[in-house]
Amino acid sequence: MNTSLAETPAMNAHSPAEKRRRTMLASTVGTVMEWYDFNLYGLASALVFGPLFFGSTSTGATLASFATFAVGFAARPIGGVLFGHLGDRIGRKQVLLITMLAMGLATALVGLLPTHAAIGIWAPVILIVLRVAQGIAVGGEFAGATLLTVENAPPGRRGLYGAVPAMGTGAGFVLASAVFGLVSMLPDDAFLSWGWRLPFLLSFGLVLFGLWVRRSIEETPVFTELADAGEKVRFPIVHALRTSPGAVLRTLGITVSGFVWGYLIQAFTLAYATAELGVPTSTMLWCVALASALSIVTVPLWGLLSDHIGRRTTVSVGLGTTVLFVFPFFEMLQTRDAWTIFLAYVIAIPICKDMVFGPQAALVAEQFDPKVRFSGVSAGRELGGALFGGTAPFIGTALLASTGSITPVALYVVAGCALTAVAVFTGRETARD
Repeated sequence: MNTSLAETPAMNAHSPAEKRRRTMLASTVGTVMEWYDFNLYGLASALVFGPLFFGSTSTGATLASFATFAVGFAARPIGGVLFGHLGDRIGRKQVLLITMLAMGLATALVGLLPTHAAIGIWAPVILIVLRVAQGIAVGGEFAGATLLTVENAPPGRRGLYGAVPAMGTGAGFVLASAVFGLVSMLPDDAFLSWGWRLPFLLSFGLVLFGLWVRRSIEETPVFTELADAGEKVRFPIVHALRTSPGAVLRTLGITVSGFVWGYLIQAFTLAYATAELGVPTSTMLWCVALASALSIVTVPLWGLLSDHIGRRTTVSVGLGTTVLFVFPFFEMLQTRDAWTIFLAYVIAIPICKDMVFGPQAALVAEQFDPKVRFSGVSAGRELGGALFGGTAPFIGTALLASTGSITPVALYVVAGCALTAVAVFTGRETARD
C-alpha cells in the first residue's frame, strides 16, 4: 500500500474534521471583527456621542445618542432580508465577505466624521447614515457565521458548533471595551477631541485581516447539495413566511431576552453608572470587558450543555437565573464599589445572558428547512433586534428619567424573559433531531 504522508487522514488538510476546524476559526474571527465594529458604536453612544454630535451632556442628548444607536437595529431587518436572500441563493460564504467589508468601512468612517461643532446638523445626519450601513451589514452576519458552522457540525454537536462563532459577538464586545477603555484613560480633553476616534480607525486594519481569514471558508455541504440538486427557492423569505410563519415568530421571541438584557448591560448601565452613580468611566468599561471575556468560554460551554440536556432546559435555567438576579444586579451597581460591580457583571453576562444565548444559534437554525434557513433565521432574529435590542438603552433611559427609579428597568428585563420563555416552550425540543 503506497500512501504518502500527505494523504494520511490525520494530516490531510482537506479532511472533514480539518475543514470543520478551519470553517469554525474563520467564522469566529470574522464575527469578532464585525461585532467589535458594531459594539463600538454602543459604547460611544453611551459616553461621547451626546456632547460631540448633539452638542450637550443633558439627558436629552443621551436619549438622542441612544436613538441613533437604535437606528442601527432598525436597519438590521433590512440587512436580514437582503443578505438572507443572498445567503439562500448564492451561498453563506459570499455573504459573509460582503457584510464584513461594509461593516468595516462604515465603522472606520465614523472615526473620521467631523463633530457638531464643526459641521452642525450634518454631523448627526451623517452619523445616522453610517449607523444604518452598520445595521444592514450586521443583519446578515449572525445567521451567516453560525449557519456555516451549524451546517458543518458532526451529529450531536450543533449546539457547540453554533455557539463558537456566536461567542465572537461577546469577544467583539470585549475587544471594543478594552480598546475604548484604554483610550478613555487619556485626559478628558484629549479623549473627547481625538482619542475616541482611535478605536474606530482601527477598523481599517481589522477588516483587512478579517477578509483575509474568511477567504479560506468553504461553502457548507447543505447549501452545496441544494445547489447541485437545483432545489434553491427563488424567493426564500416569501417561502419562509408562507410555509413557516410560526418559526419566524418563534425565532423573534427566542431572541428577546438576550437583546433586552444584553444591550441594557452593554450600553444603558454604562450611562447609568457613570452619570447617575458617579462611577468612573474606565472602571465601568473594564468591569464589563473583563466579565464579557468569560463569554469566550461560557457561550460554547452552554451550547455544548444544550447538546446533552436539550435547548429548552438550558435556556429556561438561564431565563430563571436572570429573573432572580436582575434586582440584585442593580443593587450591586449602586454600591459604587469596583469589585462588587465586577462581580455583578460576572453573574449577569457569562451566567445569566450566555446560558440563554449559547444554545440560540442551533435553536433558531433548527426551526427552518435548509432552503430558507438563512432568510428565516435572519428575518426573525433581526426583527427581534430592531424591536427589542436597539430600543433597550433608549427605553431604559426613558424609564429611569420618567420615574426616577431603577425598578421599572428591572421589570422590563423580566418581561423580556417572559416573552422568550413563551417562544421556547411553544416549540418542540430540537437537540435530538
